[in-house]
Amino acid sequence: MADLPDLLPERDNGYPAWKRTALFAAGSVCMVLGVIGWLVPVVTGIPFYIAGLALLGLASVRAARAINLLERKLPLRARHLLRRALPRRESEG
Repeated sequence: MADLPDLLPERDNGYPAWKRTALFAAGSVCMVLGVIGWLVPVVTGIPFYIAGLALLGLASVRAARAINLLERKLPLRARHLLRRALPRRESEG
């Protein structure tokens, strides 16, 4: 079975500074909401962690590399389940 491509595609950081700042701020807010969801038993924090990681991955090339590295450490079956749960990108390549 062939190895899967990276979860977040490698790209140069072509976003303008204001957009990277907005993505970083939104990702940070999602991570804080994830911690609050971890502390408050009524709210689950996992969706906030996932959204926060995705936003931080878009904001920073270094964060995207870290997310790809962590995803590569998962077993292949877990990687397939993760990709099935994520929405498909229209243009890959």
